[in-house]
Amino acid sequence: MSAEREREILRRLVAQSLAVPLQYLASHDATVVAQGADGTLDLRLDSVDMPGLSGVPVWLGLPGIRVEVAKGARVKVGFSEGDPAKPFAGLWETDAAMIRIVLGGGTKAVARVDDSTDSGTLVLRTVTEPAALCTIEWKPPGSAVAIVLGALGVQVSGPSVVELPIRGIITSGLASLLG
Repeated sequence: MSAEREREILRRLVAQSLAVPLQYLASHDATVVAQGADGTLDLRLDSVDMPGLSGVPVWLGLPGIRVEVAKGARVKVGFSEGDPAKPFAGLWETDAAMIRIVLGGGTKAVARVDDSTDSGTLVLRTVTEPAALCTIEWKPPGSAVAIVLGALGVQVSGPSVVELPIRGIITSGLASLLG
């Protein structure tokens, strides 16, 4: 008897002794076909002897985290307790640009310590009538409308309008969330 034939006999004996099909005890490579509104995935498994799967939940191992996945992203698929009716997806092997991570249902980007901020612009404007004044205005970020903060009775030379961007750096952050 050949070694190949012996391996096949042993494989069949092991498979017959298991309560679930052997292929459901392993993880499988898959490609995302689509993502549902509920976050579940439709997947095409690489293995030709495995069917495509629909409505597969994503297990990330972190509460309050979900991912938005692009078509074509690569993922591992497993089966809880080897049960074909309990597939799950996780362990991404794809370009990070194909996945967006959403923390706690948020819709805004997460800032990190040392990231820059935009706090608007200070506008110093020379007013010559009725007297030589310099007004101080603040333009909120993304706004073209300035709010007058006050006026100074000072002699100003140089340009009649000076805009000074207000920049800052985030100096604290949530230690349990690193990006």
